[in-house]
Amino acid sequence: MLVIRDRIKKYSNEDIEKFKAISTSTIGHFTDFGFLSNYNCNIPINNVFGEVVTVKLSNGDGYPLNTALEQAKEGDILVIDTSGNKTHACWGEFRARKAEEIGLSAVIVGGAVTDIVYLKESSVPVFYESVSPKTTRVLKLEGEINTPVSVGGVVFESGDYVIANQDGIYKVNHLSYKKLLDATIEKEKKEELRRA
Repeated sequence: MLVIRDRIKKYSNEDIEKFKAISTSTIGHFTDFGFLSNYNCNIPINNVFGEVVTVKLSNGDGYPLNTALEQAKEGDILVIDTSGNKTHACWGEFRARKAEEIGLSAVIVGGAVTDIVYLKESSVPVFYESVSPKTTRVLKLEGEINTPVSVGGVVFESGDYVIANQDGIYKVNHLSYKKLLDATIEKEKKEELRRA
């Protein structure tokens, strides 16, 4: 059975504009929590940002991704929990083409991708752990959309906000982000003065 929950809005447009002014390496001066580590990225990028849409897969079944892509909006970041399956790639050329059409900001895959030659030419950044020729299939077994998932040791929920770049991936902590945001913006300003 496929479980689909409604999207959640956690952050104001004003907060989101402030998030766009900071980078992961600056955030890393203030906290150790919320970072994914050891993820590859298919293309060189500066900062990407977006609200999270979560997808949870099971048993090598990629079908829930089709529904998630139907619901995703321009600027979203798709976070895919493969339930520990690191051998069956759930993301490849044709899903990447769909992501380009939608205008996703990025995709984070807690597992493998395929069609890496195409992904390296894609305009949508994909963060992934490994590459595999084995792929998920349309089995229509079970899955979840917009439910809590765990990817890279971090729990993601619908409406979470992600900042990512070549240095890493950070999920904003909804419980303590205001102080962190103020401190990070202040540090970014000081660093600009040092560069000048």
